Amino acid sequence: MVRSIAIASGKGGVGKTSLAVNCAVKLNADGYNVGLLDADFGMANSHILLNQKIENSVNDILEKNLNIEKVIHETSAGLKLIPGGSGVLELLNLNSKKRWEIIRSLDVLKNDLDILVVDTPAGASDASIEFSAACDAVVIVLVPEPTSFMDAYSFIKALFLEKKIDTVSIVVNLAKNEKAAKKSYDSFKKIVTKFLSVDMKFLGWLPESKAIAGSIVARKPAVLQKSLEPILQKNFAEIANNLVKVDAVKSSGVKFFSNK
Repeated sequence: MVRSIAIASGKGGVGKTSLAVNCAVKLNADGYNVGLLDADFGMANSHILLNQKIENSVNDILEKNLNIEKVIHETSAGLKLIPGGSGVLELLNLNSKKRWEIIRSLDVLKNDLDILVVDTPAGASDASIEFSAACDAVVIVLVPEPTSFMDAYSFIKALFLEKKIDTVSIVVNLAKNEKAAKKSYDSFKKIVTKFLSVDMKFLGWLPESKAIAGSIVARKPAVLQKSLEPILQKNFAEIANNLVKVDAVKSSGVKFFSNK
């Protein structure tokens, strides 16, 4: 049975796509069959971080009735990439029916994958909420600043009220150290649980790193760098390991790899 994991954020610029790509690559290296759906349609850039030239994207499934097998790109990192398409205006304004078609189009991969990582659009848009709710687990990337807290809270509130999701996981990015990361998480959890009956889990943290910034420019996932500093190796390994342990949550609406 495929485990689907949404990587989401309340706002852009917090490292969501970088985390999604690196975790997908790490899980694949750990022996799982992994697919990465770039659901940040119209603004998709996972293929750039993977240095992958794409010919077809999700847009071709919708507009040309292309079979999903012709959209999947086998990356040099070993994972299966389903690119979302970049600069395609139509993808920015998908209605619920179109999003449902995309979710259902992945059903044919249920025997080929162990894990599906879904890089959702930033913010609390309808698309981000719907794709997150379609996954077994929702992971929200948080950075230690007030705007990130506020936007992440708004996103969790929307998930809770609209899709009845009462469990989310948190990764703190750009933290000074582990103590600061956990302090940020505890502060954020206190805010959320004061107003919402939501269970939260801390999955791990990442420091601000020149290696990660450089990997984006170099178009090579940081976890593939042999000279990656030990703290990043350790933290990425912990996050990836925790991802596969997160319990599946129930939500209303359509789900990946489900008849619902």
